[in-house]
Amino acid sequence: MPKWLPINRLLQVRVTSCIIFLLCLIAVIQFFASYGEYNYDHIPREQLISNIYFHTNPKLVPKKETPNCNYDGILQSTSTINSWEVPKKYDDFSAAGLANGSYTPENCNPLLSVAILVTYRNRQNQLDVFIPYVHNFLRKQGIHYSIYVIEQQDDKAWNKGALYNIGAKQAIADKFPCLILHDVDLLPLDVGNLYACLREPRHMSASIDIFRYVLTYDYLVGGVLAIRSDQYMSVNGFSNRFEGWGGEDDDFAARIAAKNLKILRYPRELSRYTMLVHRHEKKNEERARIMYENKHNFNHDGLNSVDYVTINVKRNRLFTLIGVKL
Repeated sequence: MPKWLPINRLLQVRVTSCIIFLLCLIAVIQFFASYGEYNYDHIPREQLISNIYFHTNPKLVPKKETPNCNYDGILQSTSTINSWEVPKKYDDFSAAGLANGSYTPENCNPLLSVAILVTYRNRQNQLDVFIPYVHNFLRKQGIHYSIYVIEQQDDKAWNKGALYNIGAKQAIADKFPCLILHDVDLLPLDVGNLYACLREPRHMSASIDIFRYVLTYDYLVGGVLAIRSDQYMSVNGFSNRFEGWGGEDDDFAARIAAKNLKILRYPRELSRYTMLVHRHEKKNEERARIMYENKHNFNHDGLNSVDYVTINVKRNRLFTLIGVKL
């Protein structure tokens, strides 16, 4: 064997290793270079106002000789909050203008009414940040809103879909035309993120800090979603079959698609959220099977079939608490 052959092989190995290293390095650089630059399909800023679903709660009585609220300034705002500036606690929160978990602006007549549904269990630290933060954020928007916290008060497996259905029933009974399904661990960062429904379902939390503000996949609807009440009823809400963590949001996206509805989004610079540190519920290992079985079961499993026992409904000043057992 020639003396140079082992050296030649060693050089080949080194060259191959260098190429692999360079390719990995390029991939890492591209990964971080694209930080916050993922351009998903969205409604252009100039078309946002024409896509908003302007409806109010029929119980809301407009004040005479008071102008309508204007939303152009909010939608055109470029102001944002840095995630590290989000308060960890609130010692001096003012509840001015709040009653029974609701707020109506004083200086103008709102053209939007939204019910914010928050599913909850054993997340007191997050709720203590979420409630004052969201009230401070929303009271500047000129909208009529009410916050509902739906708490699962039993030891059964977590069931977010069923809790959303329960909250939706209450909010629809209270005549809210727009539902915003909101994880308790997500806080909006962009002032221009107007909390409103669009003509079709709107995925609001498309850019979350822990995901580098990148939308992970196109049909994602988890996190924060705005949907008209009539559309929520049309898709029959969420499946009640998903226990634990995972699957219910993708199943809900399939229900939306089955009704030929699109998932709309604001531009990235209006869709940024920060996620509070939290512990996940136990993962649902059966989610793929349930999704497959649910393809032809949308009409029989959902809003019209949710089974629960109401423990209490408390209309606190900051939110309405709906305590249930499943």
